[in-house]
Amino acid sequence: SKATVSVLNWILRTPMRTVPLCLVALAAPTAFGTPSWPTDAALELWPEPLTVIYPTAPLGPHVMPDTAAVKVDDSCGADGYVAALVKEALTLKTVHTSSPRSYNGGAYEQADSYCSNATKCNDDAACGAGKKCVAPDALRWNSTMMCPPSAKYGHPCGCCVATSTPQIATISVTCNDASLAVEGYELDVKADGVAIRAATPRGAAWGVATLSQVMRYDIGQEAYMVDFVPLAVADAPRFEYRGVMLDTSRHFIPVDDILRYIDVAHAMKLTTFHWHIIDSPSFPYGSELYPELAKEGSWGGRAEFIYSMDDMKKVVQRGRERFVDVVFELDTPAHTMAMGKSHPEIMTDCWEWMANSGYKVDVDSDDCQAINPIAPAARTLVTNLITEAAKLTNSKYIHLGGDEVKYPCWDSDPAIKAHVADHYNGNYAYLQAEWTANVSFAAAKAQGKTGVTWQPSTDVNNPAWVNALPQDTVYMVWLSDASTVDYVKQGKKVVSTMGFYVDGSGPGHWAAVRNHKIIPDGLTKEEASNIIGASVCAWGELQATPTATLNMVTIAGGAAESFWRVPDNTADALTISQRYNRFLCHLQRYHPMAGQLRPSNCHIVKGL
Repeated sequence: SKATVSVLNWILRTPMRTVPLCLVALAAPTAFGTPSWPTDAALELWPEPLTVIYPTAPLGPHVMPDTAAVKVDDSCGADGYVAALVKEALTLKTVHTSSPRSYNGGAYEQADSYCSNATKCNDDAACGAGKKCVAPDALRWNSTMMCPPSAKYGHPCGCCVATSTPQIATISVTCNDASLAVEGYELDVKADGVAIRAATPRGAAWGVATLSQVMRYDIGQEAYMVDFVPLAVADAPRFEYRGVMLDTSRHFIPVDDILRYIDVAHAMKLTTFHWHIIDSPSFPYGSELYPELAKEGSWGGRAEFIYSMDDMKKVVQRGRERFVDVVFELDTPAHTMAMGKSHPEIMTDCWEWMANSGYKVDVDSDDCQAINPIAPAARTLVTNLITEAAKLTNSKYIHLGGDEVKYPCWDSDPAIKAHVADHYNGNYAYLQAEWTANVSFAAAKAQGKTGVTWQPSTDVNNPAWVNALPQDTVYMVWLSDASTVDYVKQGKKVVSTMGFYVDGSGPGHWAAVRNHKIIPDGLTKEEASNIIGASVCAWGELQATPTATLNMVTIAGGAAESFWRVPDNTADALTISQRYNRFLCHLQRYHPMAGQLRPSNCHIVKGL
């Protein structure tokens, strides 16, 4: 309610990356305050919000209104995307069922509880006149008995509530509260209405994502319910760049799977889908300017393994609808073997060196081939490709690759070797930097895009690179935390991928990425502010299809919490894993793209 705003605004006005990272229960007027029972498992939300205020006097479950009761303010934009997300949240339905809570344990005792110990019950007789005992379908023992037999010995599963179940009248959303952080939101659930307030439509979208988890679909009542009334959530993200990368060169991923990837990225409150669309193994990017690149460079040269312009526009549009930026990556000058199948004139003549130098890279030996950076045809083609891709995207960023050039390849080409000797005293790092700055980044800048690059050198302080690229360049660090420290001390922006390479990892890796430390020790507050976010990277070398997207979603969801906030580990590991397991069920409304990690069942009542 508005009564809580004065208590919460100090949190949400704080700029991103410096928000106090703790879960608190704040004292507030009347119905709000510190509950008389533990709440660490009461609402199993993911990512865990910064602030949740539970009621001291719960009013019991309420039925949510239907889509006709949704009121979205004009401040949320004329495109209707926010309204569509609210209506979708009220339409898609999954029901999570876990094992009955049948013994005394801290992680179980209060799980799924929405009432104080004084109002818990096993049956109607425990509630008195005018009240009934209710429990979510997921907790019922069987069709005739609500609580498991052990419940009568001290751990009731139900709550005493009014005989009639009240209905909330409206859901309102506003997107012009300038007192909140850019992506911050407030969610108030009251008996007379649900309100989401945000400063921007994107912030409102994250509020809707939280509301979709606060609601619980009750099969018995055939309605969405909210168990905690009143309830207040105040939240804002830790980082502005929260990404996930998918490699579609080493394995072709169907467009429908990518669209679902965007769906779950929204549910995870991620801002960025990084599409590593091309690489040495294949070139599935269906360029209208150079269709021969995909025709010759895709897997088998077959149309079904090419992303058409319509396919890519569809992905970008899905991103717009879900407030997820789609960042294309066109990686050059290395990782370009597939381009040489249709345009041999742009490649370095290092074929003899490749044939005679043996196995060179851990997985993809062909990564050693590279574009000829002094060939005019190469510079023209890559400039045109980047220009084309930049016009497709809804993001301010475009990723330009830029790493892992094998200098012996260039050195084996007499013309390139002579050029480097004449212009750079034999130092190939300067040639790589010149290409990156004057071809890739120049093309991006001409389209108004900020360039993103993989960390191009193991030596961040190499003079060839220190001042080579624009000041607003974003460096994706993948080699070491020391590299992150060096970049931010130079005043450069960093997206960390350290600890977030998940290819070859099992689904249990979600906990490792959740707990990975993103900001290295020893940085000042100003230096740390140059780390604008982090990204999970699903490289294709060690991913098995068709389970690549399933595995990736299951792992990436863990990282989503550390991208949003510093993870709170005061709860035990079992409680955290149960909370995450419920979230994985929540994701299945977008298609079964995430499996359950703990003994449980996820019933998709209505999917996308």
